[in-house]
Amino acid sequence: MAFNKATRQNFLRAPTIDYSAGDTRVSRVPPVGLLKRIILLFTGTMTITLGGGTAALGAEAPWSLVNRLRLTANGNTALFDTGGYGGMIASLFAAYGYSGVGGRPRVPDSATVPGPAATAMSAANFAAGVSAGANTWRFGWEIPLGLSDDWRDPIGLILAAAPDTVLQLEVTWGATLYSTVASRNTPILTTGAATAALTAASIIPFIEFFTVPALEADYPDLRRIHTWQELGPQPIAAVGDQDVVMPRGNTLMRIVHNVWTNSTPDGTNVSDFELRFNQNEVPIKVTRQMQAYLARERYVRDLPDGLYAHDLWNSGTPRDAVNTLNLNDVTSRVTIGAGATIAGTSDIRTLIEQSILLTGAVAGSA
Repeated sequence: MAFNKATRQNFLRAPTIDYSAGDTRVSRVPPVGLLKRIILLFTGTMTITLGGGTAALGAEAPWSLVNRLRLTANGNTALFDTGGYGGMIASLFAAYGYSGVGGRPRVPDSATVPGPAATAMSAANFAAGVSAGANTWRFGWEIPLGLSDDWRDPIGLILAAAPDTVLQLEVTWGATLYSTVASRNTPILTTGAATAALTAASIIPFIEFFTVPALEADYPDLRRIHTWQELGPQPIAAVGDQDVVMPRGNTLMRIVHNVWTNSTPDGTNVSDFELRFNQNEVPIKVTRQMQAYLARERYVRDLPDGLYAHDLWNSGTPRDAVNTLNLNDVTSRVTIGAGATIAGTSDIRTLIEQSILLTGAVAGSA
Protein backbone atom coordinates (compact mmCIF):
# COMPACT_ATOMS: atom_id res chain seq x y z
CA MET A 1 0.00 0.00 0.00
CA ALA A 2 1.38 3.45 -0.91
CA PHE A 3 1.87 6.16 1.70
CA ASN A 4 -1.07 8.29 0.52
CA LYS A 5 -3.43 5.34 1.05
CA ALA A 6 -2.02 4.53 4.50
CA THR A 7 -2.21 7.97 6.12
CA ARG A 8 -4.43 10.98 6.64
CA GLN A 9 -3.95 14.72 7.12
CA ASN A 10 -4.19 16.28 10.59
CA PHE A 11 -4.02 19.81 12.04
CA LEU A 12 -3.05 20.53 15.65
CA ARG A 13 -2.56 23.76 17.57
CA ALA A 14 0.84 24.22 19.24
CA PRO A 15 1.69 26.43 22.26
CA THR A 16 1.20 30.18 21.74
CA ILE A 17 4.24 32.43 21.30
CA ASP A 18 3.63 35.79 23.04
CA TYR A 19 5.08 39.06 21.79
CA SER A 20 8.00 40.49 23.76
CA ALA A 21 10.03 43.19 21.98
CA GLY A 22 13.60 42.13 21.26
CA ASP A 23 13.24 38.71 22.91
CA THR A 24 13.51 35.19 21.52
CA ARG A 25 10.57 32.98 22.44
CA VAL A 26 10.54 29.21 22.03
CA SER A 27 7.70 26.77 21.32
CA ARG A 28 8.20 22.99 21.34
CA VAL A 29 6.62 21.31 18.34
CA PRO A 30 4.30 18.50 19.50
CA PRO A 31 5.88 15.05 18.88
CA VAL A 32 3.12 13.79 16.60
CA GLY A 33 3.12 12.01 13.25
CA LEU A 34 4.98 13.05 10.11
CA LEU A 35 5.35 16.83 10.10
CA LYS A 36 4.54 18.54 6.78
CA ARG A 37 4.38 22.25 7.60
CA ILE A 38 3.76 24.81 10.33
CA ILE A 39 1.37 27.74 9.87
CA LEU A 40 2.11 30.74 12.10
CA LEU A 41 -0.85 33.09 12.65
CA PHE A 42 -0.16 36.50 14.19
CA THR A 43 -2.80 38.63 15.91
CA GLY A 44 -2.28 41.86 17.84
CA THR A 45 -3.45 45.43 18.33
CA MET A 46 -1.26 48.22 16.93
CA THR A 47 -2.19 51.56 18.46
CA ILE A 48 -1.03 54.61 16.54
CA THR A 49 -0.74 58.03 18.16
CA LEU A 50 -0.08 60.59 15.45
CA GLY A 51 0.63 63.68 17.58
CA GLY A 52 0.63 65.82 14.46
CA GLY A 53 2.86 63.39 12.55
CA THR A 54 2.16 60.52 10.14
CA ALA A 55 2.53 56.75 10.13
CA ALA A 56 2.97 54.32 7.23
CA LEU A 57 3.85 50.66 6.85
CA GLY A 58 7.51 49.92 6.30
CA ALA A 59 8.52 48.23 3.05
CA GLU A 60 8.77 44.77 4.66
CA ALA A 61 5.91 45.22 7.12
CA PRO A 62 4.07 43.65 8.80
CA TRP A 63 6.40 40.61 8.63
CA SER A 64 9.32 42.72 9.89
CA LEU A 65 7.76 42.56 13.36
CA VAL A 66 9.89 39.41 13.60
CA ASN A 67 13.67 39.52 13.19
CA ARG A 68 14.21 35.77 12.92
CA LEU A 69 12.17 32.61 12.44
CA ARG A 70 13.91 29.29 13.11
CA LEU A 71 12.85 25.67 13.25
CA THR A 72 15.56 23.40 14.61
CA ALA A 73 15.87 19.64 15.07
CA ASN A 74 17.66 18.35 18.15
CA GLY A 75 19.07 21.80 18.84
CA ASN A 76 21.63 21.90 16.05
CA THR A 77 20.02 21.29 12.64
CA ALA A 78 18.22 24.32 11.18
CA LEU A 79 15.34 23.21 8.98
CA PHE A 80 14.14 26.79 8.53
CA ASP A 81 16.17 29.92 9.30
CA THR A 82 15.05 33.26 7.87
CA GLY A 83 14.16 36.80 8.83
CA GLY A 84 10.51 37.80 9.22
CA TYR A 85 10.20 39.05 5.65
CA GLY A 86 12.29 36.12 4.47
CA GLY A 87 9.65 33.89 6.04
CA MET A 88 7.04 35.68 3.95
CA ILE A 89 9.13 34.95 0.83
CA ALA A 90 9.29 31.24 1.70
CA SER A 91 5.51 31.29 2.31
CA LEU A 92 4.98 32.93 -1.06
CA PHE A 93 6.89 30.25 -2.94
CA ALA A 94 5.35 27.43 -0.91
CA ALA A 95 1.98 28.72 -2.08
CA TYR A 96 3.08 28.22 -5.69
CA GLY A 97 3.35 24.52 -4.94
CA TYR A 98 5.90 21.88 -5.81
CA SER A 99 4.13 20.24 -8.73
CA GLY A 100 4.95 22.73 -11.46
CA VAL A 101 1.58 24.47 -10.97
CA GLY A 102 1.59 28.09 -9.75
CA GLY A 103 -0.93 30.73 -8.82
CA ARG A 104 -2.16 30.19 -5.24
CA PRO A 105 -1.02 33.43 -3.56
CA ARG A 106 -1.37 33.29 0.21
CA VAL A 107 -0.20 36.83 0.83
CA PRO A 108 -1.84 40.04 -0.46
CA ASP A 109 -0.97 41.04 -3.97
CA SER A 110 -1.25 44.35 -5.77
CA ALA A 111 0.62 44.55 -9.05
CA THR A 112 3.98 44.14 -7.35
CA VAL A 113 3.84 44.40 -3.56
CA PRO A 114 2.10 42.79 -0.60
CA GLY A 115 -0.08 45.24 1.27
CA PRO A 116 -3.36 45.68 3.14
CA ALA A 117 -5.28 47.17 0.21
CA ALA A 118 -3.96 44.70 -2.28
CA THR A 119 -6.45 41.92 -2.87
CA ALA A 120 -9.75 40.37 -1.97
CA MET A 121 -8.19 38.66 1.07
CA SER A 122 -10.53 39.18 4.01
CA ALA A 123 -9.54 41.01 7.20
CA ALA A 124 -9.62 37.62 8.92
CA ASN A 125 -6.50 36.72 6.92
CA PHE A 126 -4.67 40.02 6.55
CA ALA A 127 -4.92 43.35 8.35
CA ALA A 128 -2.11 45.80 9.09
CA GLY A 129 -3.60 49.26 9.41
CA VAL A 130 -1.71 52.34 10.61
CA SER A 131 -4.59 54.75 11.13
CA ALA A 132 -4.78 56.83 14.30
CA GLY A 133 -6.08 54.69 17.17
CA ALA A 134 -6.24 50.94 17.63
CA ASN A 135 -5.66 48.76 14.54
CA THR A 136 -6.07 44.99 14.50
CA TRP A 137 -3.11 43.27 12.85
CA ARG A 138 -3.51 39.78 11.39
CA PHE A 139 -1.19 37.95 9.04
CA GLY A 140 0.77 34.73 8.84
CA TRP A 141 3.72 32.69 7.65
CA GLU A 142 4.20 29.13 6.48
CA ILE A 143 7.19 26.96 7.32
CA PRO A 144 7.07 24.35 4.52
CA LEU A 145 8.77 21.00 5.07
CA GLY A 146 7.07 18.35 2.94
CA LEU A 147 7.05 18.66 -0.84
CA SER A 148 4.13 17.69 -3.10
CA ASP A 149 0.43 18.31 -2.59
CA ASP A 150 -0.66 15.88 -5.25
CA TRP A 151 -0.79 12.09 -5.73
CA ARG A 152 2.97 11.62 -5.34
CA ASP A 153 4.44 10.52 -2.03
CA PRO A 154 5.93 13.64 -0.40
CA ILE A 155 9.58 14.07 0.47
CA GLY A 156 10.87 16.24 3.29
CA LEU A 157 8.44 15.04 5.97
CA ILE A 158 9.91 14.89 9.47
CA LEU A 159 9.03 12.01 11.77
CA ALA A 160 8.20 14.24 14.73
CA ALA A 161 6.83 11.25 16.64
CA ALA A 162 10.28 9.63 16.86
CA PRO A 163 11.54 9.54 20.47
CA ASP A 164 14.96 10.86 19.42
CA THR A 165 13.57 13.89 17.57
CA VAL A 166 13.08 17.25 19.34
CA LEU A 167 11.70 20.01 17.11
CA GLN A 168 11.78 23.57 18.41
CA LEU A 169 10.29 26.74 16.93
CA GLU A 170 12.15 29.96 17.78
CA VAL A 171 10.75 33.45 17.17
CA THR A 172 12.97 36.49 17.73
CA TRP A 173 10.81 39.59 17.92
CA GLY A 174 12.05 42.91 16.56
CA ALA A 175 13.22 45.43 19.11
CA THR A 176 11.78 48.51 17.37
CA LEU A 177 8.20 49.10 16.24
CA TYR A 178 8.60 52.50 14.59
CA SER A 179 11.25 54.91 13.34
CA THR A 180 11.59 58.05 11.27
CA VAL A 181 14.33 56.28 9.27
CA ALA A 182 13.34 53.62 6.72
CA SER A 183 14.93 50.22 7.25
CA ARG A 184 14.24 46.55 6.65
CA ASN A 185 13.62 45.92 10.34
CA THR A 186 11.18 48.70 11.23
CA PRO A 187 7.49 47.83 10.68
CA ILE A 188 6.19 51.43 10.87
CA LEU A 189 7.74 54.54 9.33
CA THR A 190 6.76 57.71 11.20
CA THR A 191 7.19 61.45 10.92
CA GLY A 192 7.01 64.11 13.61
CA ALA A 193 5.85 62.95 17.02
CA ALA A 194 3.93 59.86 15.84
CA THR A 195 4.35 56.70 17.92
CA ALA A 196 3.16 53.08 17.84
CA ALA A 197 2.45 50.53 20.58
CA LEU A 198 1.71 46.83 20.18
CA THR A 199 -0.48 45.01 22.70
CA ALA A 200 -2.30 41.67 23.06
CA ALA A 201 0.05 40.27 20.42
CA SER A 202 1.03 36.66 19.83
CA ILE A 203 1.63 33.95 17.25
CA ILE A 204 -0.42 30.76 17.30
CA PRO A 205 1.35 27.90 15.48
CA PHE A 206 -0.75 25.22 13.77
CA ILE A 207 0.93 21.95 12.87
CA GLU A 208 -0.03 20.04 9.73
CA PHE A 209 1.05 16.42 9.95
CA PHE A 210 0.23 12.98 8.59
CA THR A 211 -0.46 9.90 10.68
CA VAL A 212 2.34 7.35 10.68
CA PRO A 213 1.42 4.32 8.53
CA ALA A 214 0.98 1.06 10.40
CA LEU A 215 3.53 -0.65 8.15
CA GLU A 216 7.04 0.71 7.76
CA ALA A 217 6.90 -0.40 4.13
CA ASP A 218 4.34 2.39 3.56
CA TYR A 219 6.54 5.14 5.01
CA PRO A 220 7.52 7.99 2.67
CA ASP A 221 11.17 8.59 1.88
CA LEU A 222 12.66 10.07 5.07
CA ARG A 223 16.20 10.30 3.71
CA ARG A 224 15.76 13.86 2.44
CA ILE A 225 14.90 17.04 4.33
CA HIS A 226 13.70 20.29 2.82
CA THR A 227 15.09 23.58 4.15
CA TRP A 228 14.97 27.34 3.69
CA GLN A 229 17.93 29.49 4.73
CA GLU A 230 18.49 33.24 4.52
CA LEU A 231 21.98 34.52 3.69
CA GLY A 232 23.27 38.03 4.25
CA PRO A 233 22.77 40.90 4.26
CA GLN A 234 25.56 41.27 1.70
CA PRO A 235 26.42 44.99 1.37
CA ILE A 236 26.33 46.70 -2.02
CA ALA A 237 29.31 49.06 -2.10
CA ALA A 238 28.94 50.26 -5.70
CA VAL A 239 26.92 49.66 -8.85
CA GLY A 240 27.92 46.76 -11.09
CA ASP A 241 28.18 43.00 -10.55
CA GLN A 242 27.33 41.61 -7.11
CA ASP A 243 28.36 37.97 -6.69
CA VAL A 244 26.49 35.95 -4.07
CA VAL A 245 28.28 32.67 -3.33
CA MET A 246 25.99 29.72 -2.67
CA PRO A 247 26.77 27.10 0.00
CA ARG A 248 27.81 23.76 -1.47
CA GLY A 249 27.01 20.15 -0.64
CA ASN A 250 23.24 20.01 -1.13
CA THR A 251 20.65 20.32 -3.92
CA LEU A 252 19.56 23.87 -4.74
CA MET A 253 15.85 24.21 -5.55
CA ARG A 254 15.34 27.98 -5.54
CA ILE A 255 17.45 31.10 -5.10
CA VAL A 256 15.56 34.31 -4.27
CA HIS A 257 17.38 37.63 -4.03
CA ASN A 258 15.86 40.49 -2.00
CA VAL A 259 17.64 43.63 -3.27
CA TRP A 260 17.59 47.04 -1.60
CA THR A 261 19.28 50.26 -2.71
CA ASN A 262 18.94 53.67 -1.11
CA SER A 263 16.82 52.21 1.74
CA THR A 264 14.07 50.87 -0.51
CA PRO A 265 13.34 47.62 -2.42
CA ASP A 266 14.88 48.01 -5.87
CA GLY A 267 12.52 46.97 -8.65
CA THR A 268 13.99 49.24 -11.34
CA ASN A 269 17.79 49.45 -11.20
CA VAL A 270 18.76 45.78 -11.20
CA SER A 271 19.63 45.00 -14.81
CA ASP A 272 20.94 41.44 -15.27
CA PHE A 273 21.19 38.05 -13.58
CA GLU A 274 23.47 35.06 -14.01
CA LEU A 275 23.76 31.68 -12.36
CA ARG A 276 27.31 30.36 -12.72
CA PHE A 277 28.94 26.99 -11.98
CA ASN A 278 32.67 26.34 -11.86
CA GLN A 279 33.31 29.94 -12.95
CA ASN A 280 32.60 29.46 -16.66
CA GLU A 281 29.39 27.42 -16.93
CA VAL A 282 26.38 29.76 -17.14
CA PRO A 283 23.01 27.93 -17.38
CA ILE A 284 20.99 31.09 -16.65
CA LYS A 285 21.69 34.56 -18.04
CA VAL A 286 18.64 36.85 -18.16
CA THR A 287 17.57 40.49 -17.88
CA ARG A 288 15.21 42.07 -15.35
CA GLN A 289 12.45 42.09 -17.95
CA MET A 290 12.88 38.35 -18.50
CA GLN A 291 12.77 37.80 -14.74
CA ALA A 292 9.45 39.67 -14.61
CA TYR A 293 8.06 37.71 -17.57
CA LEU A 294 8.97 34.35 -16.01
CA ALA A 295 7.45 35.35 -12.65
CA ARG A 296 4.12 36.26 -14.26
CA GLU A 297 4.14 33.10 -16.39
CA ARG A 298 5.04 30.75 -13.54
CA TYR A 299 3.18 32.28 -10.60
CA VAL A 300 0.30 34.18 -12.26
CA ARG A 301 1.43 37.33 -10.42
CA ASP A 302 4.40 39.65 -10.20
CA LEU A 303 6.87 39.24 -7.40
CA PRO A 304 7.13 42.02 -4.81
CA ASP A 305 9.52 44.84 -5.68
CA GLY A 306 13.14 43.89 -5.14
CA LEU A 307 12.59 40.11 -5.35
CA TYR A 308 14.23 38.11 -8.14
CA ALA A 309 14.18 34.31 -8.35
CA HIS A 310 16.02 31.48 -10.02
CA ASP A 311 13.33 28.81 -9.74
CA LEU A 312 15.07 25.49 -10.28
CA TRP A 313 12.05 23.46 -9.11
CA ASN A 314 9.37 25.04 -11.27
CA SER A 315 8.90 21.84 -13.26
CA GLY A 316 7.89 20.07 -10.04
CA THR A 317 10.77 17.62 -10.57
CA PRO A 318 14.53 17.59 -9.83
CA ARG A 319 15.24 18.13 -13.55
CA ASP A 320 16.71 21.63 -13.15
CA ALA A 321 17.75 21.46 -9.51
CA VAL A 322 21.47 21.87 -8.91
CA ASN A 323 23.37 19.23 -6.96
CA THR A 324 26.27 21.31 -5.70
CA LEU A 325 28.24 18.47 -4.13
CA ASN A 326 30.61 17.99 -7.06
CA LEU A 327 30.83 21.63 -8.15
CA ASN A 328 33.80 23.81 -7.26
CA ASP A 329 31.64 26.90 -6.88
CA VAL A 330 28.10 28.15 -7.44
CA THR A 331 27.61 31.90 -7.79
CA SER A 332 24.48 33.93 -8.41
CA ARG A 333 25.40 37.26 -10.00
CA VAL A 334 23.13 40.29 -9.66
CA THR A 335 24.07 43.36 -11.70
CA ILE A 336 23.07 46.77 -10.31
CA GLY A 337 22.63 49.35 -13.07
CA ALA A 338 24.38 52.71 -13.19
CA GLY A 339 21.17 54.55 -12.30
CA ALA A 340 21.01 53.13 -8.77
CA THR A 341 21.77 55.31 -5.77
CA ILE A 342 24.00 53.39 -3.36
CA ALA A 343 23.21 54.99 -0.03
CA GLY A 344 21.41 54.17 3.21
CA THR A 345 20.44 50.50 3.26
CA SER A 346 21.91 49.00 0.08
CA ASP A 347 22.31 45.26 0.32
CA ILE A 348 21.18 41.82 -0.86
CA ARG A 349 19.53 39.21 1.30
CA THR A 350 19.29 35.84 -0.37
CA LEU A 351 16.85 33.01 0.36
CA ILE A 352 17.95 29.54 -0.67
CA GLU A 353 15.64 26.53 -0.76
CA GLN A 354 17.44 23.20 -0.62
CA SER A 355 16.89 19.47 -0.56
CA ILE A 356 19.41 17.74 1.71
CA LEU A 357 20.22 14.04 1.57
CA LEU A 358 20.87 12.71 5.05
CA THR A 359 23.88 10.45 5.51
CA GLY A 360 24.38 7.82 8.19
CA ALA A 361 21.45 7.51 10.59
CA VAL A 362 18.27 9.06 9.27
CA ALA A 363 17.07 11.78 11.65
CA GLY A 364 13.66 10.87 12.94
CA SER A 365 13.72 7.34 11.56
CA ALA A 366 11.85 4.64 13.31
